[in-house]
Amino acid sequence: MVGRIVLSALILIVVNIASDSIYKRFDLTKEKRYTLSKSTQNLIDKIDEDVYVTIYLDGELPLDYKRLKTATRDMLNEFRLESSGKINYEFEDVLVDKEIKEKEQILKEMYQKGLRVEQPEVKPDEAPSSKYIIPSGIVFYKGQEYPLNLLKREFGKPLEQEINGSIELLEYEIGTALRKGIAGREIMIAFTEGHGELSLEQTADIANELNDFYAVSRININLTDSNCYKMFASDVAANPERPVLSVFVESLIKKLSTYSGLIIAKPIVEFTEPEKFVLDQYVMNGGKVIFLVESLIAEMDSVAKYGRVMTANHTHNLDDLLFNYGVKVQPTLIQDLQSHGIPAINQQSNRPGFWPWWFYPLFNSIDDNPVSRNLENVWGRYCSTLDTTARKDIKKTVLLRSSAKSRVAHNPVMISLDMLKVRPDPSNFTKGNQIAAVLMEGKFTSPFKYREGVKRAFNIEYKKEIKDNSMIVIGDGDLIENQISSTGQIYPLGYDRFGSQNFGQPVEFANKKFFLNCVDYLCDESNLIEVRNKEVVLRLLNKTKVKKERFKWQLINMVLPIILVLLFGILNALYRRKRWR
Repeated sequence: MVGRIVLSALILIVVNIASDSIYKRFDLTKEKRYTLSKSTQNLIDKIDEDVYVTIYLDGELPLDYKRLKTATRDMLNEFRLESSGKINYEFEDVLVDKEIKEKEQILKEMYQKGLRVEQPEVKPDEAPSSKYIIPSGIVFYKGQEYPLNLLKREFGKPLEQEINGSIELLEYEIGTALRKGIAGREIMIAFTEGHGELSLEQTADIANELNDFYAVSRININLTDSNCYKMFASDVAANPERPVLSVFVESLIKKLSTYSGLIIAKPIVEFTEPEKFVLDQYVMNGGKVIFLVESLIAEMDSVAKYGRVMTANHTHNLDDLLFNYGVKVQPTLIQDLQSHGIPAINQQSNRPGFWPWWFYPLFNSIDDNPVSRNLENVWGRYCSTLDTTARKDIKKTVLLRSSAKSRVAHNPVMISLDMLKVRPDPSNFTKGNQIAAVLMEGKFTSPFKYREGVKRAFNIEYKKEIKDNSMIVIGDGDLIENQISSTGQIYPLGYDRFGSQNFGQPVEFANKKFFLNCVDYLCDESNLIEVRNKEVVLRLLNKTKVKKERFKWQLINMVLPIILVLLFGILNALYRRKRWR
């Protein structure tokens, strides 16, 4: 007997010592909630110094935020385990016991670091709260700080659903913050120039953000532009026997092959056939392209200056190329009741304000793809609709679409500030879910396949198809344009300074996050974006049913255990009496 007790004690001691030094959690959840993806594991393997994560979601929190905190702690435990202790974390309430002025300064610093600050929602019968919650954190790696926002807000969704979506994205958000510190920027991408595309200043913020992960530059692909000619002057001099244009085309194709991705942002100058040939051969050789192209000329500056403008067709001359690849940019504009606004004098009430503008649609996130899954609304400005062709060898995935309460305006479209006088009739906005951005994947065939004259003219190596490639087409060239103040200050992409001034708080949309996801999907070799497809199902209680059956379940939980204990005691007593009688 004594030997058994000693043996049991030894086993308990050994198990406790082993459990203290060996941590293992078995993931029995259906959706593998606590299992890190292969891409995240590969990312963690690249960490060569300790990582410290400080999460500011702490203190007295509402129930929904407590769920987010718990999920964050669980996910960070997985990261710490996978990194063999290189990733460490702590939770800190930086607002506790602080005076009002101290809190204001802390919140200001948090915002300047790019962290989200929230005020908890209150019920109708509750007084407004001055309490703030910081569902964010900072990742420290190699002397640098990287912001980590845990809560993803989405227009029109209740907080409970937003928390659920945020929990789904925890692995991706933490992984992205780590990737910023680890990225070696070996992958090169470029914004094109030479065809009136968005300028360096207009794309400054998104280029700066992309620089965290990629080597970003700009390249002129206008073969008649001297800035393009300068790049290849030596090639022309070295091949005096060959036609100059042929040398240019070959050299530009070779130069573009060094880039993994190209961004063609709102071209307004016509692409010539040789230039389209260059782009086509870039695609045929595996290059990734994001086209941000519009079919109609419509600018807010002109509307504000003249009060009204009539749209006209763009002359970028890319329609046939895009149509061959599987998409048509229509000569239309999306009008949507789910829209952002503009500052203007309302001529009906003769007072300044911020009024909904149908031509500024707020695009819904689409949850069946990793690019726009669980994103907040994306702000569009004078966006053309997209139609996809019926080519079976190309898979088309819609990334952005208008709301159900939208319609299409066909060219020519009169854009007038007088529209602010009109109260929109919802019955006229029934052509919803218009495509604004689409991902195309699969087999692409060159439109120059049967143009023998073009191939003979250049007399260079030519590829007529590629079995597996991908590209993204967006019908809004302004989607990645950041605002610029009169003094030259660059505002973050997705931030509207006019809306922010009107409402007295930052007004931001998910344009930056959406476009980063587009680039990552096409060009990121770590494939971290696959984590965005991970769906975590939170099996929440049915609140209506709980309220209705509250008394029944209180009885079951409080009275039934007592009855079972008493019943067991009576039966045990009867059994003992019968046995020892």
